[in-house]
Amino acid sequence: MRICDVIAEAGSGFAFSSHTLYMGKDTGLNKEAGNKAMAQVEAWRRTGQLPFPSASPEQIKDINNTLDYPPRGSPEAGPEDPQAAAGEQPAGKVD
Repeated sequence: MRICDVIAEAGSGFAFSSHTLYMGKDTGLNKEAGNKAMAQVEAWRRTGQLPFPSASPEQIKDINNTLDYPPRGSPEAGPEDPQAAAGEQPAGKVD
């Protein structure tokens, strides 16, 4: 209990966890907008025009085997990995 007294005398206190719960009902997803977005991304993939930034060889080396880069469908990705097409996780890729 002395620790509590020392803390109080110093003008401080202990933090206690708390939670706030907000209850609400959203309007749900806009299916038309979602379908339009999915169609646009698929069109970008088909044409190799996904809007991802290009990275220098040094940046690519720094992130090698840390994420799926370049992402499937981007101009830098090249031909699709046969393992990925078969649903297998390519070696060195992180989920």
